[in-house]
Amino acid sequence: MTIAAKVSQFLRDQSVDYQLIQHPHSRTSRESAHAAHVREEQVAKAILLKDEQGHVLAVIPASSSLDMRALHEETGRPHLEMVPEAELGRAFPDCELGALPPLGQAYGITTLLDSSLRHCDTVYFEAGDHEELVEMDGAHFARLFSDCRSCDLSKDWP
Repeated sequence: MTIAAKVSQFLRDQSVDYQLIQHPHSRTSRESAHAAHVREEQVAKAILLKDEQGHVLAVIPASSSLDMRALHEETGRPHLEMVPEAELGRAFPDCELGALPPLGQAYGITTLLDSSLRHCDTVYFEAGDHEELVEMDGAHFARLFSDCRSCDLSKDWP
């Protein structure tokens, strides 16, 4: 598999330059960072959540975990819960299960960006499969999220 069709189209529509970085098969964003020899804090990890109002995509560094309390406070939606992996295919039909790109905007999903990712010189993220990362300039990445809320959503791994 290669870059997800919706991701490719979204990046083309936004006129953003990027490169694809191939790496050995991985199961998580942290593993992808290690496999591609990049720092975990530069890899944008997407976490899909849902409640009775619909989906929300939280985008945080792979080096961190999602602070659910901060997410609930930021959104005012205290019942948001992580979507089970088996259900991810409905929201991201052109991606392999568990290889979510952080571009919820391309899929019509409300997206929240952890503010720490706005300060990276280079950002990497899942292309939609478990063997490629998208690499792009941090300023271009931040521009993709100009219409999304930016807030503190992550905490260090325990």
